[in-house]
Amino acid sequence: MGGVKISAGLHARAAGNYFEKDRLLMTEFNRFFAPRSLAFLGASSDTNKWGYRILSNIVHGGFRGKIYPVNPRGGEALGLQFYKSLEEVPEVPDLVVIVVPPVAMVDTIKGCISKGIKAGVVVTAGFAEVNESGAAAQDEMVALARQGGMRLIGPNCFGILIPSAKLYAQMPPIFPPDGHIAVVSQSGNVGLTIARRAMAHDFGCSCMVSIGNEADLHAEDFLEYLADDAKTAVILAYIEGFKDGRRFFEIARNTSLKKPIVMIKVGETEAGASAARSHTAALSGSAEVFGGIGRQAGIIRANNLQELMNLGYGFLCHPLPKGRRVGIATLGGGWGVLAADACARLGLDVVKLPQDIIKELDSFLPGWWSRNNPVDLVAGSADAIIRVVDVLARYGGIDSVIALGVPFPHLARMTLPTNEEEKKQVIQFIVESYSKSFSDMKAISEKYGKPVIIAAELPAPRTEGSFDQDIMRSISKQNMVCYSMPDEAAMVLNSMARYGEFIRRG
Repeated sequence: MGGVKISAGLHARAAGNYFEKDRLLMTEFNRFFAPRSLAFLGASSDTNKWGYRILSNIVHGGFRGKIYPVNPRGGEALGLQFYKSLEEVPEVPDLVVIVVPPVAMVDTIKGCISKGIKAGVVVTAGFAEVNESGAAAQDEMVALARQGGMRLIGPNCFGILIPSAKLYAQMPPIFPPDGHIAVVSQSGNVGLTIARRAMAHDFGCSCMVSIGNEADLHAEDFLEYLADDAKTAVILAYIEGFKDGRRFFEIARNTSLKKPIVMIKVGETEAGASAARSHTAALSGSAEVFGGIGRQAGIIRANNLQELMNLGYGFLCHPLPKGRRVGIATLGGGWGVLAADACARLGLDVVKLPQDIIKELDSFLPGWWSRNNPVDLVAGSADAIIRVVDVLARYGGIDSVIALGVPFPHLARMTLPTNEEEKKQVIQFIVESYSKSFSDMKAISEKYGKPVIIAAELPAPRTEGSFDQDIMRSISKQNMVCYSMPDEAAMVLNSMARYGEFIRRG
C-alpha cells in the first residue's frame, strides 16, 4: 500500500493532556477490535427482527470466535442454540452486542457486569435522541456500566465492522474486505454508505464504527486508538456534534500528526442542527469556530460524501506533495484549462515550464502542442501522456502532476462482439490495458516520490453489467484511483498539499 507514511513517533503526546483512563482505554479496545468471543443479547428466530438480521450478519460474515446468542425464551436460529441467560454462557465473552428493548437495558447491563463482560455495543435506540426520559435512561445505563468497568459503543447505532476479525455486527448485510480505510461515524447509515463506496472501488476497511449517541465512548476515543493502528492509513469521519470539543481537538491534532483525518462536519445550519439533535442527540457548533480549530488540528474538511471518498482515496493512494507547484498534462485542451483554473483558485501554483523542459517535450510531441503548462497534447498520441508525465515529475520545479486522460485501446469505443467468448476476450483486453496505463503512472509516482493524480473519462463499450466496475477495480489493484473531473483532482491535490504543510509545521 502507498499513501501517507508518517512515523508513529513523530510527535509524543503532551504530558498532562490525557487522563490515566484514556491510556487504559487503549488496552481495552482489543475487546472491540479483536474479540475472541461474543454474546448476542436479543437474539431472535424471526427473520423480520434485527435480533435475527444482525445475528445473521455475524454468522454469515464468518466471525472466527465463539458466538453465544441469548434469548430468555430460548430457541435457535442459524444453526445456533440460544442461551436463556448470560449466566448459562460457559465463558466470559470479550464482547457483547445488545439489541434488547430500552426498558430491559438496565437489567441487561447489570447482567453483563455480573458476568464480567467489559465491552458492549448497544444497537438499541430510544434514548437521549428521543426525549428527556430517554436521556435519563441513557445516563443510568452508562453510570452502571462505568461502575462495573464496562465500556459501551452507542446506543442508537448500526453496530461495528472489523473485517480483520471477520466481525460484521451491523444492521444491513454488507461485508467489506480488510483494508486501510477506517470509518468513524455518528450515523450508521452514512458509515455504511462510505463502506459500500470503498467496496465498489475494491478498497477495504480496517473498521467501521457507528458511534450513535456516544453515551460512553466518543469519536475522539476511536481517533486516539486508530492513530496507532497499523492497519489504518486514513480515517474518514462523519460528525454531527461534540460531547467535549476541547478534548476532541486535542486528540484529533495528535492523530493528524500520524495519519490524515478526513471529516464531514454537519449540523452547521439551524435545520441541520435540529436534525442532529433528534438523530443522535448531538450538540452542533458554529461553522466558523469548527473551521478555524479544525484547520489547527489538521483535519481535512469534506463538503459532501463524494468529496469525502475522493479525499480518502487520494490520501490512501498517493505520497504527500512537498509543495504547491503542479504540472498538468492533458489529452484535451478544455480539461487542461478547467484544471488550471481550479488549481489557481485553490492556491496551487501552475508553474511556467523552463526552456529545457519544453525542448525535451518538443522531441516527441507533435509540433502543435501548447508549449505551456498545462501541456496540451491536442489529440496527439495517447501513449505520449505517459512520457509527458514522466518529464514533468522528473523536473525539480514541480511537486506533483495532474494527468487528464489515460492511454486506452481503440476497441474501448466499439460495441462489444455478440459472441460471448469473443466478448470476454475483448473485455479482458480493455481492462488489462487500463490497468497497464495506471501501473505506468504509479511507477512514475514511486520513481520520483511525487503524487500523480489522474482524472479521466474511461470510455467503455456499450455493454450491460459491471464493466466500469471491473475497470475501477483493476485500477485500485495498482493502489491508484481515477477521478471523473479535473476540479476533483485539483481539490484532492490542494487538500494533500495543505495536510503536508500541517505535518511539516508539526
